[in-house]
Amino acid sequence: MISGQLSPRLFRKLPPRVCVSLKSIVDEHFLCAGHIFLGFSKCGRYVLSYTSSSGDDDFSFYIYHLYWWEFNVHSKLKMVRQVRLFQDEEIYSDLYLTVCEWPNDSSKVIVFGFNTRSANGLLMNMMMSDENHRDIYISTVAMPSLVHCPNCRDMAIAHPGDPNAKCLQHGFMLHTKYQVVYPFPTFQPAFQLKKDQVVLLNTSYSLVACAVSVHTSEDSNFCQILYDRRSQPWSSAGDVCHTPVVSQCPMGSEEGPERESCSCRSAAALQQPVPVPPQDTENHISPAVAMAKEFVADIFRRAKEAKGTGPMEEVAGSGLEGLLDFDGALGQGTLASCSLGKNLGSCLHDSGTCSSASPGADSTSDMGGSPKDSPIGDTELEGQPAEPGYVNYTKLRYVLEPSDLSEAEDEYEDDKISLPFVVTDLRGRNLKPLKDKAVCQGQYLTVEQLTLDFEYVINEVIRNDASWSRQFCSFSDYDIVILEVCPETNQVVIHIGLLLLAFPSPDEEGQLRPKSYHTSLKVAWDLNTGIFVTVSVGNLTEVKGQTSGTVWSSYRKSCVDMVMKWLVPESSGRYVNRMTNEALHKGCSLKFLADNERYTWIVL
Repeated sequence: MISGQLSPRLFRKLPPRVCVSLKSIVDEHFLCAGHIFLGFSKCGRYVLSYTSSSGDDDFSFYIYHLYWWEFNVHSKLKMVRQVRLFQDEEIYSDLYLTVCEWPNDSSKVIVFGFNTRSANGLLMNMMMSDENHRDIYISTVAMPSLVHCPNCRDMAIAHPGDPNAKCLQHGFMLHTKYQVVYPFPTFQPAFQLKKDQVVLLNTSYSLVACAVSVHTSEDSNFCQILYDRRSQPWSSAGDVCHTPVVSQCPMGSEEGPERESCSCRSAAALQQPVPVPPQDTENHISPAVAMAKEFVADIFRRAKEAKGTGPMEEVAGSGLEGLLDFDGALGQGTLASCSLGKNLGSCLHDSGTCSSASPGADSTSDMGGSPKDSPIGDTELEGQPAEPGYVNYTKLRYVLEPSDLSEAEDEYEDDKISLPFVVTDLRGRNLKPLKDKAVCQGQYLTVEQLTLDFEYVINEVIRNDASWSRQFCSFSDYDIVILEVCPETNQVVIHIGLLLLAFPSPDEEGQLRPKSYHTSLKVAWDLNTGIFVTVSVGNLTEVKGQTSGTVWSSYRKSCVDMVMKWLVPESSGRYVNRMTNEALHKGCSLKFLADNERYTWIVL
């Protein structure tokens, strides 16, 4: 009998089932052309690479191409698709690229491009007047089809010899660009892509949920991904609910006093004036304090009108920390579970789905009132109360040959659209948006957008749910981090870090000057209804001698700690596949490309 113990290091040294050298499966001239290989697609069939090119002078722009290579164990890689990313954008610095795939949506990939470091070139200095803004570039590209579908075969017959002659389902590209401001939003693909077919984009001023899908005119029942108006609480009941603080939820109990859960009130009651507390109550504010508070608020309103609404703060660090620290802490291939979202969903269900504002309530932004395209007929909606003003939903259909080009151009310029998209096929032909009632034949691409305005949310939460609302003067800056996304309940939980001016507590009555404070708000946003509800409101913490960079660094670390506390590995198949050029920006190379599900390595 032999007994003993084997070291676990022995098994870690065992080679995978297949281990091939990149140089043995790629021709040398591709490597000399500057191909940067990123990794395997989730299905394991393709290896992805990209190239970037620019001229030798300071006035040249960067051009990016993405490539798909078919992988077979015993033969060389075969290029099956090449596309230009970020259509016609003038990119003036090298980008940090991340290519992602959704957990179960294998029909497309999404590519994020970020400006992550400043350049010293003349063009960079001319294009960027300051470093308070950073460009975000996004391209969504259809995956190559494993087999030729009937529509792709028809396109190949119509355009013989053209490898880009594909049907819309397997050959669309969608591009957009927006700017973010300091403190630059964290990049969180594990959460931003957790719901299949949907991407959550933090534009610094709003959270935009975008859904992209391809359909045909023969589809009998169109499945709308975002914003089902039939589930709205105002569409079937005359009562309106006040925003609840969901203290039962796990994350709602960490900060701030517990508050009552949602209690329904009639619309008439919401319109009643708020009673002024008597002189002898402890919440009473003296006339001198009230006058000082209004004076300071007026100063900030004037300053905001003069300088614009964007937060203007110093830039901290190189930018990589702000964009990557959150997702880097989570690690690639591991996602937070839906336990928080499910608990939150049950809390909301128990207390009722509630609107955060009554119809007609004051709004800090004009978000529009009615959706551009409703899944049910107008006759079914007649006589129903209007939804809150902050609900902003649009849906556009894109086709190659619209029936009315003039209508399409008018529709594209609608000011309710949060992010404008350029949609093309692989041959570079632009697709045009159609009006709601326009009839199209064949395939069409649908882009849905549902938007949550951050400043509206902040004002409403403070006004309705903050115990310190009477002390509040104005907020100067905020930072948004996504804490959880639950695809089953369509709940998105966000954490809002807030820098604000407020008067000291009534115990410090002698202090008439406002002070700087930091606090946080937790909010849940329902992608089905567009409604947000308050989860919790933090206490005010005075900011003493700290720079905004120090405050935001500490805030984001607390967010990472909070998420890690609830982190549970997902099943092996439900993860966001993520490939980056991070190694290149660090001045090194990957050691290998791994397909861990099929135990295959490509050694670089």
